[in-house]
Amino acid sequence: MTEKIDEYKERLALIQQNENLSIEAEALLEEMMADLVELNRSNKALRRAIMKTGQASTMSTRLRDALYE
Repeated sequence: MTEKIDEYKERLALIQQNENLSIEAEALLEEMMADLVELNRSNKALRRAIMKTGQASTMSTRLRDALYE
């Protein structure tokens, strides 16, 4: 996803250079890019948390099965 965000940043820079954007449109694009970066960071953190939770539950299930035997 980082590659895609970098591509979006490059395209945004090209649009800002080549197009005559209004101040409002440019501000909106910058805000959207910042939100996209933040959402990507949040998504990665949530994925890590889910993976940790999944690993912990697997271990406890194995332990529980061993205890029941």
